[in-house]
Amino acid sequence: MKAFEASKAAALRHLTDTSATKVTLPFVEEQLRAARKLLGDDFWSYGFDPNRHTLERFLRRHHEEGLSSRLLKPEELFHPATLEAHKI
Repeated sequence: MKAFEASKAAALRHLTDTSATKVTLPFVEEQLRAARKLLGDDFWSYGFDPNRHTLERFLRRHHEEGLSSRLLKPEELFHPATLEAHKI
């Protein structure tokens, strides 16, 4: 997880350095501002807790459309060990 977080931080640093843009996206500065306005600063969030609301919405819709017989909790989608946080 630490490696993924470090990689994401580096990618965002490069993306926001517009002195020599690293992508061929037109209007990259405006696109980045729009993404942050819509999704917040951490628009590539990792982990269970930052994405709980997305999972809850998905599961609610899944149940409403009759694709599941009961409303599941996000925790039920993952093995309990994957939800534990560890310090290395």
